[in-house]
Amino acid sequence: MRIVVVCSRPLDRDDAETEAARTLATGLADRGVEAIVIGPARSAAALTEGRRVLRALEHSGSLALQPTDGGVRAVPVGGPTFTWAGHANVQRVIRGGDVDLVVCVDGEGWVADAALEASPTLERIGTTAADAAAPLIVAAAADRARAPSPLAPADPILADFHLHTNYSPDCATTVEQLCDRALELGLGALAVTDHDTVTGGYAARAHAEAHGLPLHIVVSSEVKTRTGEVIGMYLEDDIPPGLSFADTVEAMRAVGAFIYVPHPCDRMHAIPPAPLLERLAPLIDCFEAVNGRLMRERFNDDAQAVATRLALPVGAGSDEHVIDGLFTAGLELPAFDDPASLALAIGDARIVRNPRSILALQARKWFRTRSRPVSAE
Repeated sequence: MRIVVVCSRPLDRDDAETEAARTLATGLADRGVEAIVIGPARSAAALTEGRRVLRALEHSGSLALQPTDGGVRAVPVGGPTFTWAGHANVQRVIRGGDVDLVVCVDGEGWVADAALEASPTLERIGTTAADAAAPLIVAAAADRARAPSPLAPADPILADFHLHTNYSPDCATTVEQLCDRALELGLGALAVTDHDTVTGGYAARAHAEAHGLPLHIVVSSEVKTRTGEVIGMYLEDDIPPGLSFADTVEAMRAVGAFIYVPHPCDRMHAIPPAPLLERLAPLIDCFEAVNGRLMRERFNDDAQAVATRLALPVGAGSDEHVIDGLFTAGLELPAFDDPASLALAIGDARIVRNPRSILALQARKWFRTRSRPVSAE
């Protein structure tokens, strides 16, 4: 068993947080458990992992996440609550791998005794607020049996998470053209993200199923809000446009969608303000760090920087509006088939670039949408 302890303070300081982290590591070692203590300079990846797995647990039905002023309250389904105050206080990693638990030790976060009651596989070790000036720390029992996870990593596939069909008013690509080109490029999954409608996704999925195509079609929609756009993946019905960004995210969460924020730093379009993204970060599944259709590459660079700062998993998509633009950007990641397995797979994703001339793609979009085929709406 392996545990990562994330300390909010530099490890060379002598204060309650660093002392708690050291005590926890010592207590784990005494129990024969390997613990790695990392400071803030190396903690971003662990915090991203914590957020990603929190969302995977929510998608799998193990937790419900509720926004609060101080962060997010994680409610175990059928059990009592514990608080996640800005960072992951304690987080079991439920996919296969060599990290079983991520614990964040900081001056604000703590895990209530109720968390122990909610999960019988957890036990308290190290220091507590009763015997030291440190938060209560919870870790997995060293002898916990590791059950096989249905969400274990699978063989990698190529995927494009942001694309359109002629069910979007600014695109002429038919679902037949889309699927045929995806197979030519070797893609295994497509998120059909037409503007404000899931109809194109259903049409593409029906086409793939009718012809036995080896394509996983994720029915999705890119929904326009009052401050930017947000994509809901694995949607069953349309989410109405024109709501606030936060209300749109909540509407998507209410139906179990995987929440993907497209081109979040493209200043040539309306984008959500930074404070809003920071507040909603724990509820976002994926942040588009590479969009294949942006006019300025620095907008992608900015998105990568924001994702790192907010400890969010990153994704990529072509934002295809003409078939020539499919998979100009995308991902190689483990195969997935629902929001929970996707939330886990995204942590092992690798961004793939196949750049094309943006001006040429825009010109083709303009010419083709002038005489585009009318979709069967």
